[in-house]
Amino acid sequence: MIVKEVLRELSNDEQQELLSWLDEDVDNRNLYNRIKNSSSFSSWVERYKKIDVGLGWERLSMAIKKEKQHYLFNKILKYAAAILLPIFIGGGIIYFLSLPHQKTEISGQAAEIKPGTTKAVLVLSDGKTVVLDSLRKIHIKEENGALIEKIAGNLDYSQNNAQKKKNELIYNSINIPQGGEYSLVLSDGTQVYLNSMSKFKYPVQFVGPTREVELNGEAYFIVAKNLHKPFIVRTSNMNVEVLGTSFNVNAYQETGKVMTTLVEGKVKIRADKNSEGKILEPDEQAVYCIKSGTVDVKKVDVSVYTEWRNGQLIFYDERLEDIMTTLTRWYSAYVFYLNPSVKDLKFSGNLNRYGDIRQILDIIQSTNKLNVEIKNNTIVFSEKN
Repeated sequence: MIVKEVLRELSNDEQQELLSWLDEDVDNRNLYNRIKNSSSFSSWVERYKKIDVGLGWERLSMAIKKEKQHYLFNKILKYAAAILLPIFIGGGIIYFLSLPHQKTEISGQAAEIKPGTTKAVLVLSDGKTVVLDSLRKIHIKEENGALIEKIAGNLDYSQNNAQKKKNELIYNSINIPQGGEYSLVLSDGTQVYLNSMSKFKYPVQFVGPTREVELNGEAYFIVAKNLHKPFIVRTSNMNVEVLGTSFNVNAYQETGKVMTTLVEGKVKIRADKNSEGKILEPDEQAVYCIKSGTVDVKKVDVSVYTEWRNGQLIFYDERLEDIMTTLTRWYSAYVFYLNPSVKDLKFSGNLNRYGDIRQILDIIQSTNKLNVEIKNNTIVFSEKN
């Protein structure tokens, strides 16, 4: 419908349907704006004119029904092919619609590639470790008398935290392995959702004028408001300071960057102690490049960067290598590229975080741009012959 709107081909009924869809959900409007504001949208329209929409939609529908999976932007599959095609074009999936249809199968077995689970290792102030999972009950007293419990699935520090030495900070840390996730409530009521392969260090109880924690990896924060005690997330390269807000920090060292995505409220990011820092507004993302020391701030669809905590992995026009880096943290799998050139192929998609990894591998294979093979828990990509 978006393409038809640009081409001024919408009927009155279709125009009303589009308006209703935009008013139905803020995510729908974000998607609409993202497509319309894309610098390459005009070229998408030109390519759209050359596509047999009816045939493409028929092939896509048949493939989805056959596999019984909800592939690629589940929320909008019920709408016309005209609204889907711009997204698919941007991510390279247009090839699946326009090339002669043929059965594509991933060789090998994916039986050993499983989605992640709730698991972590808690390190107490005395160095003792506690294995955490979704079933184990937790009831621990720290050396300062603070009570650590598991409440509603979260490790909770907000109950009965009476510290004997009020001026002494006592730290715990949580290590999330590959294929793991965990959440906790800090002593001030701040909620923290930790993604796989992350390390998080925090005080059992906050003491002093600030609330400071350390992160290596990825976490989503819902910070309890306290105007008198700023909340500071320290990474190895950048600090994020807030008073009360919701935001996501992606600070995996191997990516060479730190991404801060603001959902609501305000945050200040500071890469240099002597700099004034930058203030982010909702729906903005700051990307700090570790190598160059520069910060780029831009408007984004925050759901792409935050929905992992709600069980969805969303990719929008991303390189295959970057997609697989994210997937293999969660699925405890490994990747091998027989041809380095395939790393730069771009795709878009929406994957159920707790589902079969084949959901996205099948779509990648169906573009006929590369071969996908699974050997035990290793995914092998190669150029199409």
